[in-house]
Amino acid sequence: MKIVNAEAIPIRIPLNHPFAIALGTLTHSNHVLVRMEGDDGQIGWGECTTFHSVYGYDQKSLYDVLTSYLIPAVKGCDPKNVAAIHERMDQAMPFNLMAKCGIDLAAYDLVGQAEKVPVYKLTGGKRVHGIPVTAAVGIDSPGRTAQMAQNLVENGFRTIKIKIGLSPNEDLDRVRAVRKTLGDDISIRVDANKGYDRSTAFKTLEQMDDLGLEWIEQPLPEWDLEGLAMLADHLNTPIALDESVYTVHDVERAMAAGTVDVVNIKVPKCGGIFRSQKIAALCAQYDIKCFLGGCLETTPGTAAQAHFYTSTPNVISAAEMEGPVCYIDDVVETPMEIEDGMLKIPDGPGFGISIDDEKVSRYRIAF
Repeated sequence: MKIVNAEAIPIRIPLNHPFAIALGTLTHSNHVLVRMEGDDGQIGWGECTTFHSVYGYDQKSLYDVLTSYLIPAVKGCDPKNVAAIHERMDQAMPFNLMAKCGIDLAAYDLVGQAEKVPVYKLTGGKRVHGIPVTAAVGIDSPGRTAQMAQNLVENGFRTIKIKIGLSPNEDLDRVRAVRKTLGDDISIRVDANKGYDRSTAFKTLEQMDDLGLEWIEQPLPEWDLEGLAMLADHLNTPIALDESVYTVHDVERAMAAGTVDVVNIKVPKCGGIFRSQKIAALCAQYDIKCFLGGCLETTPGTAAQAHFYTSTPNVISAAEMEGPVCYIDDVVETPMEIEDGMLKIPDGPGFGISIDDEKVSRYRIAF
């Protein structure tokens, strides 16, 4: 089997509501689909995404890297040999893991379609039928944040992730308001998206230490492993790393610095399922917890993450996987749904979804 053709398709779909984090606000998808064709006529689909203020490149950069470098590099490759595909991509262009994710996912989906099996059968098997999803609440006033969190709990979510990192005093007020509203039976995490400096982090997070948080995610810039280690040593609440970890080498550096309690594995950020499973395996070797983070993907990317989750034993939970319900529309015939806080694992061939070509054309943009 060979890859005979592939195409990068940038899409833009508005969100139902703007989503604010410490580094900026999203109003629409920044995604690029990858349509990959095999020599037997089968089609595989991948999805990659970015947020320029977090990851350093925008949607056009994804499209350009895929079109000019990565897609030409993998034509003629066997999609079953994902390791070789990643080697070819690395030779063509270093870094750019989020663009490489689009190729990785399309290759897995293509093989699953050709062999008429779900991707999870190619990547380790199905250990669970559904994913308990952590719902994220963007930065807003304390009252509105608490109300949004309450609404999510009423819809079945049992863990809430609160975005912080812009204003320390308001962050404290917001987290306290959510805890007071939800009580002690609901798990709460916070995510600063590297929005604090050391002094602010110590002063602010000390005051959150008694709120029973599950963990505090990426309070400092990705490069400040020393400061993150100091926080991990100082606080009772575990520190989770997101922007500090893209690769297995990043995990090794974090371990050497003594700063890693929990790792957020985002399949787009880490370059696809192949590389993400390597990170999870390393973390399992050293008894480091992992959870699956989302990038507000539409259904193709969300389904891919679901297959990674169910076939990777060391991933203990999932967050920000509610992308398909956050947009006004999707690019599939039947979008994935979250019921009572659970996301069901699709069982059809490949990622188990059906692309709606008309919607892909409708939301496609041109560069």
